[in-house]
Amino acid sequence: MAEHETKNTSEDLSSRTVDEDIFNEVNKFLKEKEQYIKDSIIGSRVMEELGEFTLDVGIKKTYLCAKESENVYSVLTKVIEKFIQAYGGTATIYPKGEQICLELITPKRGV
Repeated sequence: MAEHETKNTSEDLSSRTVDEDIFNEVNKFLKEKEQYIKDSIIGSRVMEELGEFTLDVGIKKTYLCAKESENVYSVLTKVIEKFIQAYGGTATIYPKGEQICLELITPKRGV
């Protein structure tokens, strides 16, 4: 019985290592995508105009929220245009409390 328990522990460790490797690779991919979106899609000028904002990057969807202000719609429109040019995706703009948010959806790509 002890031999069987040791085998399960080794398999569990191997499985956890694979899970951690996958998690680390996905996390690395999302961080790189977030940096690309900040650098190329949003840009430093737009980030300054937005002031405080949140960015949540996922594999298919990205959410950008900024505090509602006089020019937030025109600034977010610039982001939408750049996003669609880069990804050919779709965007939805919506209010969320005192913020205005974008939901940017990256289209499915062929494998």
